[in-house]
Amino acid sequence: MGDRRRGVQDADIRLGAAIRSRRKELGCTLVQVAADTGLSHPFLSQVERGRARPSMRSLFLIAESLRTTQQAFLAEAAPSAGGVRLEQGTDQVVDSVRLLDHYEAGADVTERVVRTEEFEDYFSHARREFVYVVSGTIEVELLVEPEKPAVHELGPRDSIACPGRAKHRHRRTSPDPALVLIVHSGPPA
Repeated sequence: MGDRRRGVQDADIRLGAAIRSRRKELGCTLVQVAADTGLSHPFLSQVERGRARPSMRSLFLIAESLRTTQQAFLAEAAPSAGGVRLEQGTDQVVDSVRLLDHYEAGADVTERVVRTEEFEDYFSHARREFVYVVSGTIEVELLVEPEKPAVHELGPRDSIACPGRAKHRHRRTSPDPALVLIVHSGPPA
């Protein structure tokens, strides 16, 4: 097995262990998390054992159920040395997202490759979100009022920020995937 593949498997195992640890800390069962998230009990079991990798949507649902954030799980799964974090590879990629930095009391920085051309389900979380487009173009849809979405097209070097609990989603509009940096700031919910 190659070093890269082993590194990815190790990251999956650490992510699963972080999820299991948080679930047990809260006294929840897999059945409860499955009911909360709409994900299957067997899938969640596979994730916790590092045998399946959740999409960012699934990780979001799991994190919401366990009253934490996707970034907190990714940070716990990432190796660090004395508070210093150096990202040089893509071993920590989950669903085209890579955690670049996690500061539990303040902010998380993630890199996302936006591949989807269709809008997926909305995200809504307690923390403020700032999106900066590095390359490509994306549309960001904000559901400011129930029946009245606002759609913003962003190209390279454009950015948008939205408050916590605002429903939002992204899709690419460029021929190739778009690369964006996302900063979530403020204390975790």
